[in-house]
Amino acid sequence: MIDWFKNEIHQGRTLLSYGMLRVGGLGFSFLMPIILAVYLSPEVLGIYSLGMMIVYGFNSTIVLSSSKPTIVFGVEEFAKNQKISRTITSRMIVLCISFILFVFVIFLLKNQIILFTKLTESQVFLLIPVFFGMIVESFVAGVFVALNHRIRESLFLLVSSGISIILLIMTQYLWEITLEKLFVIFFISPTVTACFFIKKSEYEKFMPLIYDKSAFKPFIHYTRWMALGGTSVYLLNWGDNIILRKLATMEEIGVYNLGYQFFKGQIMILAIMRIYFLPFISEHINNKEKIVDYLTNKRQKLMLLGLVFLVFLFFIVPEFVSITYKGRYEESVVVFRILMIGALCTLYSLFYDAIFDSLKKYRIIQTFTACCVVVNLLLDYILVSHIGFIGAAMATALSYFLLSCAKVFYFKKYCQPLIL
Repeated sequence: MIDWFKNEIHQGRTLLSYGMLRVGGLGFSFLMPIILAVYLSPEVLGIYSLGMMIVYGFNSTIVLSSSKPTIVFGVEEFAKNQKISRTITSRMIVLCISFILFVFVIFLLKNQIILFTKLTESQVFLLIPVFFGMIVESFVAGVFVALNHRIRESLFLLVSSGISIILLIMTQYLWEITLEKLFVIFFISPTVTACFFIKKSEYEKFMPLIYDKSAFKPFIHYTRWMALGGTSVYLLNWGDNIILRKLATMEEIGVYNLGYQFFKGQIMILAIMRIYFLPFISEHINNKEKIVDYLTNKRQKLMLLGLVFLVFLFFIVPEFVSITYKGRYEESVVVFRILMIGALCTLYSLFYDAIFDSLKKYRIIQTFTACCVVVNLLLDYILVSHIGFIGAAMATALSYFLLSCAKVFYFKKYCQPLIL
């Protein structure tokens, strides 16, 4: 038994190393609202959540939508000529357009954003450097993953998160945490880290930049469908706040978002496996033996590990909330436990995502996600109006269940015959 366990650890050491670094790298975005809840009232935390909702909307829709195409096309380009210049050029164009569009929207809809989020005018304009920091972080991480430097990518995110947390602690110790100072940290950390890590990059593999229309066109096509999926996932994750803003108080929004943050942390950690295996699946999608091993051997072991992780959180998070927040956010526990249904469904179906992406079956998957968003928003409106913000958690959990069922059905019906 001990020898078997040692052998499993040895075989999975790369994934374990990547996973631990990636969890550390995700720590800042996961821990930020949790730490802030200690110092901020539920109402101010609600304002922060609505402000970040604006930024994450553009990040999910445009920035992250070009992340998977960068990996898929980058792997293909590198296999052909040992460079990813055309893929990186295409992504840089998309990111520049996204930043210009975000700045335009901030200036054009400033008053509407203030009305919706209750941010001040200066705080609204500080969302611009927050978004820029996210673009920088996503670009550098994308380069590393496309070059199959997964450990370096996770180390980059870890260092960026470490700097963020250090700055946050220093801010609280020397002055006092405010939303203005917090938004500046979102800009400084990834930018400083990127300047250091980019020096360690293999420039010759993605420089000089080369614009190639034949490469840019399929990249945009793939990104466009990913944008639909990104928008759908964003609304699935943040759409609750739109309904809550209409039917709930700002304090209830803060309580709900803290509970949701623990759920989001689960989803982010589970997504590590999806990101880790995407380059491997893209490279070996036509290798039946490796795909079978991935879907049986690797999937079963990782699902068991993920289940243990979720059960652990089910019991430990309520204790953490009780001790840390001293009764201010007790209802967040109910939100978290309901949303765990969505985490379990994600754990079961996430291993198919890398196959969908590698087969470029993104249209139907994004369509499934968009349909689940419609269901989620309808259920949000019905349930929140009758039972309060707990109804938003129930609507989201059901939506994740339906999305997972659709993915499993589509894989077994249409994808499995192509690869097995």
